[in-house]
Amino acid sequence: MTYRELLELYKAGELELEQRKRIEKDIEKQEAISDYLYEQEGIPGLEDVFAEEDRNRSVFADGRQTETGKEKAEADQEQRARDQRRKNKNRRITQEEDIDTEFITMINRSIRRAFRRLGLTVLALAFALILFVQFCFPTIVSCFYYNPAENIGNKDYTINKMSRDMAVYSEVFLPGKRRVSVEAESKGYGKYNITVNQTSSFTRNLTDVSGEIVRGKLRYYDNNILKTPVSNAFAYSNLVGKEENTLEENLQCTRKYFQLKENEEVNMCAAGTKEQSIESLKNLDSQKMYIGYISLDKIMSYADFKKYVDKQDLSEVWCAVQVLEAQKDKEDLEEAADSSNKDKAETGEEYITDFLSGAANIGFLCVPSYNAAFNWDDKKYPALLPGCETDQMDEPDHWDSVENNLKKENYARQHFVSLLNYLSDQKQFLKMIAGDDYSPEALKEMASYVKKNGLKIYGFTTIADKDTLLKLSKQSEVYEIYTEELN
Repeated sequence: MTYRELLELYKAGELELEQRKRIEKDIEKQEAISDYLYEQEGIPGLEDVFAEEDRNRSVFADGRQTETGKEKAEADQEQRARDQRRKNKNRRITQEEDIDTEFITMINRSIRRAFRRLGLTVLALAFALILFVQFCFPTIVSCFYYNPAENIGNKDYTINKMSRDMAVYSEVFLPGKRRVSVEAESKGYGKYNITVNQTSSFTRNLTDVSGEIVRGKLRYYDNNILKTPVSNAFAYSNLVGKEENTLEENLQCTRKYFQLKENEEVNMCAAGTKEQSIESLKNLDSQKMYIGYISLDKIMSYADFKKYVDKQDLSEVWCAVQVLEAQKDKEDLEEAADSSNKDKAETGEEYITDFLSGAANIGFLCVPSYNAAFNWDDKKYPALLPGCETDQMDEPDHWDSVENNLKKENYARQHFVSLLNYLSDQKQFLKMIAGDDYSPEALKEMASYVKKNGLKIYGFTTIADKDTLLKLSKQSEVYEIYTEELN
């Protein structure tokens, strides 16, 4: 808006009080300047007066009329006054234009300053947003998902969380494939590159498993290496019988329970029948190492099992523990009366069984071959990883004490219960690695069952060669053996 437009608004009385005062002050200043200029330049000097008298005298001297000289002097004076007024007017116009120009310059300067401030503010906000998105936002997103790189070590050892989680999980679910070291590299936004390292080997080869975790979803680049055992690795899978029976007696009980013929096979073990298992062992390569899944002829207490297994010269022994409550089942006697076993239906003895089917293939290491450095809450999870305490790693007799402790049923039971309780508390990790196979609630129930009933061992695994496995298959404590080649 020009200054003239401001004056028009002032005349119309449309300006605000502050603007009106400023205009009035400018008008007063302009009037004072005009009056001063007029007074300085409108009054004729002495030289003008003397020049005028000379002209008048010359007029008289020439015989002209005095009145004529006066008229001319008055006309000249009036012309000078008109010229002066014109000059003053031009000056006022120039001054007004200068004021308008100054006002516009001031407004432009203010606008430029405002735009500079706005530009700097927008630039600062954009820079802050870029830094937030690049450095802070990925970390914030990652907080909502499983973080394998979280440091759980102390000043002496740097250990990430997934290493400990994997050590516990692999001991329970991956016999012969235990892993205790995981490298994790954060890529932001809940994404991590991981490498599950093999730190010990019976084949002279170390096979690492790489993959990625993307917002709580785990993907291995090779899914074959860290697979859990097949569900029927042991002969106790899909078996009906009684705990005190031999495995053969329970197979017969299963045949009767389902009313199968004598020639119908009921042994669902991956090794096949006992005879087929021995034939498979004979065909193994004597130069290779295998994971042997040994089904015991009878379910043993932990004390009896430990006495037996300690007599063997075996490496990395993992024992399979019964973790499911045995369900009692009694067939309706009226239906039994119509069956071919009518003569035995009166007592109902043949119709009362313990369900041993659905062996979970869950257990723990009772003869570990190596250890690793970890720390954990020992009050919450006592004896979680025997031999792996970071504050006792340098003690010379520590490993011997671990082996002696694992011979005791109470200590071994507490170790296994702590493993199950720890995994049940790692909900994000458990969901990521086990999916819907095992819920935290299911693991808690298993821990409660073991705590109440003790350790009941129906099988074990070991890493051995062909000759060792054949030797085991001939022992009375062993029913049959299923094998997997060791990677």
